[in-house]
Amino acid sequence: MGDKPRRLSKSRFTAGLQCHRLLWWKVHEPRAPELRPDAALQGIFDMGNRVGERAREEFPGATLIDLDYRRLQAAVDATRKAIADGATVILEASFLEDNIFVAVDALSKEGDGWVVTEVKAATKVKPQHVPDAAVQAHVVERAGLRVARVELMHLNRAHRHPDQGSLFTRADITRDVAELRDGITDEAKAQIRMLEGALPDVEPGAHCTSPYECPFLARCNAPLPDHTIEDLHRITAKKLGELRDEGIETVDQIPSGFPLNGIQHRHRTAVLRNELIVEPGLQRELAAYRYPIAMLDFETINPALPVWNGCSPFGKVPVQFSVHTLSEDGDVSHLAYLADGEGDPRPGVAEALAGGLEGAGTVLAWNAPVEKECLGILAESCPEHTDALLEASAKVEDLLPVVRNHLYHPEFRGSFSIKDVVPALLPELAYDDLQVSDGLAASFLLEKLLCRPEELRAEERGALPDQLRAYCNHDTAVMVKLFRFLQEAAARAGQSPR
Repeated sequence: MGDKPRRLSKSRFTAGLQCHRLLWWKVHEPRAPELRPDAALQGIFDMGNRVGERAREEFPGATLIDLDYRRLQAAVDATRKAIADGATVILEASFLEDNIFVAVDALSKEGDGWVVTEVKAATKVKPQHVPDAAVQAHVVERAGLRVARVELMHLNRAHRHPDQGSLFTRADITRDVAELRDGITDEAKAQIRMLEGALPDVEPGAHCTSPYECPFLARCNAPLPDHTIEDLHRITAKKLGELRDEGIETVDQIPSGFPLNGIQHRHRTAVLRNELIVEPGLQRELAAYRYPIAMLDFETINPALPVWNGCSPFGKVPVQFSVHTLSEDGDVSHLAYLADGEGDPRPGVAEALAGGLEGAGTVLAWNAPVEKECLGILAESCPEHTDALLEASAKVEDLLPVVRNHLYHPEFRGSFSIKDVVPALLPELAYDDLQVSDGLAASFLLEKLLCRPEELRAEERGALPDQLRAYCNHDTAVMVKLFRFLQEAAARAGQSPR
């Protein structure tokens, strides 16, 4: 496929470690639609870049190499010159050896050797970080420099903005890297040979989702049948293996005597009957809620680099909420709040929410631990509203386990996420028509809106707040409809409150 061998980078090398087919597609189809980042993935990329730029401030006086990926040799030459000129700390130190290019986040002189520092937007060392650092250390040594130590520089979760504790901490991973070094040369050669040929054959397996989910998952795995046994809620690998050994692929094929837990058994029954299953006790659960019932949903941001006093790296900050309040006579009122401006959003959120939840008999949430955590964060950071917010927190009830323990619809497909439950029970209220329809994407967009509005185009700044409000408001409007649906389902099943 050409005389010039393919070139690896640290990201390509680690992709190849996960799967050769993944690497082949990344190299040969760099514009594949599967590689086009959505808003959530782009947010992760941008976050990593911001953390990397901030980390450079931890190396005052360092020499920064101008890295242009279209002119890699110029960066390699600049690094060589910096070393020859006596630079002791080099940022984006660039090396190209054995057709592997790496740009080291920070390369620091230590005695007669060098320290390789890899920066990660994380709060701890993860197993997938080690191969990344290992290939860099390998290339640096192949370039003729002795690597004295390899360290991973990550965010310090104990830091509190603005100046309580160091923002970064460093972990010595030299020993972990050493365990991988011997295999790098052979693996790199194998990857380069593979890239010169046709798409390799690799059987699907655990590597398809570990350490990252492969974007090309659908290309290698045949579509699963409807109501596949993989959908069974929290089914163990052992039980899946037993079912497969019997040639069973779908839920309706499972024998009646096969040991299933309550939810899995309900799933099987719903698929066999092709109808919603309603278990006894649903009406009793719903009748325990006291009116007015305030349906609450928060949206939060988790900046890797904290912005407001007392916040930690990746600390959760509630910045938006929606409350739909259902009275006993059936009337519904709505209160929504979205922070704006450059200041700390917590006081405004706390004040609006304390007033909005006043008088509620029950505060109802979906996956309530999240809402209780947010109420606790606001209560701690805004003392003037602590009593009201803690009082509201004590009234929080969770609708998710009520559905999980009493209902099953064939279209749940093993999931009790509200985004799977709602399309099954209330298809007209699905999230498909919303401009923002994903919680992670919403979080990154909220962070950009509040912390870096200059990165948004003028038309985005105008439209984004309305899109974010529509997303958050939809969650609680859906809960009102879902609550009424559950009441009607219990009544149709002949259940009484007692």
